[in-house]
Amino acid sequence: MNIQLPFIVILAIAAWFIVRHLRLRWWAVAALVLLGFYLAGTSAAPLIDNTTRDGVNVINKTSSK
Repeated sequence: MNIQLPFIVILAIAAWFIVRHLRLRWWAVAALVLLGFYLAGTSAAPLIDNTTRDGVNVINKTSSK
């Protein structure tokens, strides 16, 4: 049996667990989300995207050995 969930639902559940169990405040989460949206519209966005992709590639290469 396959269950299909939108990615946003999975992220929302993960965010709820993080806020609930790590005792983060909602205002801190909202500030970080707004910072992410702000950074996505700046000239730093390609650098952040490339760095994230490179980091994921490194992790994938080291875990496949």
